[in-house]
Amino acid sequence: MSLASVTGQERAKAQIDAWLSADRLPHAILVTGPLGAGKRRLSLELAKAINCRTPGPDACDECSSCRKADTLTHPNLHVLLPLPTGSRGSDSETMSSLRETALEQISGNTTASRTGTNISKESIRLLQKEMSFAPTEAPHRVGLILQAESMLAAGANSLLKILEEPPGQSIFILVSDTPDRLLPTILSRCQRLHLRPLSLSEQREQLQRAGIDDERADLAARLAASGRIRAEDVIDGDQFDELRDLVRRFLVSAIQSAEDDYWKVLEDLGGRPDRQRLEGFLQLCSAYLRDLFLVQQQQADAVANIDEQEALQPWATAMLPARIERVAQVLDQAYESLSRNVHPQLLLADLWYHLQRARAA
Repeated sequence: MSLASVTGQERAKAQIDAWLSADRLPHAILVTGPLGAGKRRLSLELAKAINCRTPGPDACDECSSCRKADTLTHPNLHVLLPLPTGSRGSDSETMSSLRETALEQISGNTTASRTGTNISKESIRLLQKEMSFAPTEAPHRVGLILQAESMLAAGANSLLKILEEPPGQSIFILVSDTPDRLLPTILSRCQRLHLRPLSLSEQREQLQRAGIDDERADLAARLAASGRIRAEDVIDGDQFDELRDLVRRFLVSAIQSAEDDYWKVLEDLGGRPDRQRLEGFLQLCSAYLRDLFLVQQQQADAVANIDEQEALQPWATAMLPARIERVAQVLDQAYESLSRNVHPQLLLADLWYHLQRARAA
């Protein structure tokens, strides 16, 4: 892989080319953009290109530096992201957990790459320690921070101190879906590299190149283009299909006012599902609502759940268009409430109530 292999994002790649060609890399780069734009992959390829032993504007993928960076074992590349609960130990154990989880995220292995909700001050301290040493096998030390918006306030302030007085030959690459959650002082010290949303055809082509069958690639591309859903979540077959079936049953129970079915869905979802599972549930609810609105607007060809068109038509007929917009607002509020640890059953009860009120009869 290399920067050239990253789908689309020609403007961002041209900016990177200019930095590398002029040897004027910013000491802190913030990679932003919507879900599915390729932020994690581009950031790793940028980290590789920075320390590639072959002169040029891209990683060669063949030198020892590139090969080590691909597996996150390069001594000058340090990665940070929220660690799964219970995975912290000694510094060496923490670094191993960080490397393993980051590799799973970058490769799109969503079944295994469960993360925590916050980057702790201790993790920032460990990064500070690693970045303070002089580079050994390459010109720069690179700190790659995935899900940078997850830093706790104390950790973010510690990072700010590094960015204000960065160690020599150090470059920080922060990756974030929601940069507005970062401290303004951190934002002001980063050069932003914004990625645009991939088009439906780019998403589909990228998945097909990865060996995904045409039908699943089309569904994944459509759902990714619709909003908050990652394409890699969709291609994670059984787990995604199980969650989508729960969402489908949840919607039907509200449309039919079948309270017993509603309680069965909650039971199957789990009394207090982990945040990632609940986020996925709400994201799929949002995708279905969008599809219902499109069907009502006579735009069925644009729906994301393309394999559900037969079911979407009667559901759309059963709901009032004006009230679907209110349900969408409740969904957005529920998504935001996750960060405040509101009990999942309260969020879902409120959503189900408004879905019932959206019925045409």
